Amino acid sequence: MKRLSSVLFRSGVSLGLVILTSVVICTGMVPQRIQQRHDDPVAELLVEAVPIVKHDTGIDFSVDGEVIPFRRVDLVAEIAGRVVYKSENCRLGQSVKKDEVLMKIDPADYQLEKEKAEQNVKQAQVNIDENKVQLANVEKELILAREKLGLSQKDYDRNVSLADKNTITPADLDNVRASLLSAKENVTKLENQLLIYKTQTEKMQTDLGSQKIALETAKLNLQRAVVTSPIDGIVTADVFEVNSFIQRGADMAKILDTSQLEIQCSLYMKQIQWVWRQSNDTNTGYVFPPTPVTIVYENEGEQWSWDGMLKTLDGGLMNAATRMVPCRVKVDNPGSGKPRGKTTGSNNNTGESVRPPMLIAGMFVTVIVHSKPVIPLYRIPERALLPGNRIWTVLDGKLHQHFIRVAATTGGDVLFYADAAIQAGGLVVVSPLATPIEGGAVTVSNN
Repeated sequence: MKRLSSVLFRSGVSLGLVILTSVVICTGMVPQRIQQRHDDPVAELLVEAVPIVKHDTGIDFSVDGEVIPFRRVDLVAEIAGRVVYKSENCRLGQSVKKDEVLMKIDPADYQLEKEKAEQNVKQAQVNIDENKVQLANVEKELILAREKLGLSQKDYDRNVSLADKNTITPADLDNVRASLLSAKENVTKLENQLLIYKTQTEKMQTDLGSQKIALETAKLNLQRAVVTSPIDGIVTADVFEVNSFIQRGADMAKILDTSQLEIQCSLYMKQIQWVWRQSNDTNTGYVFPPTPVTIVYENEGEQWSWDGMLKTLDGGLMNAATRMVPCRVKVDNPGSGKPRGKTTGSNNNTGESVRPPMLIAGMFVTVIVHSKPVIPLYRIPERALLPGNRIWTVLDGKLHQHFIRVAATTGGDVLFYADAAIQAGGLVVVSPLATPIEGGAVTVSNN
């Protein structure tokens, strides 16, 4: 037992000496290493940094879109009749021009209606002229009758004076009174006739107006016998052939407008805000400020572009599934496509362009919106942006971390909203940082 205790005691003492020696050695080395790090000039970080640029050329962003018809026109028969002519262009898939004659309906019945209406107008005018002559005659007779009444009144007054002096007999006075009453009766009769003729004139004028309306209707029906295209477009349906009888209101043909097209696309609310904020007037409603767009279509490894204009919201409702708002782009010249270049990896090496004839409804395209919001933006290289929308800037040789609000990423650059803590012209770090420290000293590379 004594021997075992002695061995354990010596072992413990030896282990304690080893631990004490190690602590002393480590304690003596730490200050030296720290001093070496502070004194070593190579320990200061060397970083690559570029200036932060103020961005005032707008924000371009791309969305997918589908070409849709600007309008479809349904040609409906406005009169009934037999089809006597049909243009060769009034066929499914054929192109037609505005005011081009597509069909003709037998105009014989409507020509007769027009001639009959013309005769009725003439007869109504003759009746009015005759009534005016009668009216003029009555007016002349009334003038004479009133003059005669005046004379009769004077004669009667004179005979009354003579009767008071017993110069004439009562019988003579009665005869004079009878003559006066007859003159009054004649004036009243002529006044009534004059009133009747005036009333008849008004009635005849109304009848003449009705006959003229009937004549215009007949002329219009005669014009409707010739069916023309109201727009430039493509026939998408034709129903009647020559010698077919067509009823009023029946569908004759359907034409798709090709002079203009629309692009249906969807934007996020952030993108819509950029478009709305192109002016200081924020009360734009459902109509966008004029915003140009470029429509891009890829065909056989080549890209073609058209100019358009972002116009309005499409219905003003947000898609509940995608949280995007449908919008409409208008293209005024669907046939004015311009070459944009070949796509990467294109197999078309013949040097010949495979050009689409024009934008066609149903095409899937890319819509590049060129918005210019009146909001301050800065631009930095995309490699300067770290996870969490963080960037490191250099000010007076010190590192500073900032969290930014990214507006868009385009062309290898990041656009972000201006921040009071970040100034245009300041330096942003674009090189990798292993263990950056806020306020750490750095040296900016001259490369």
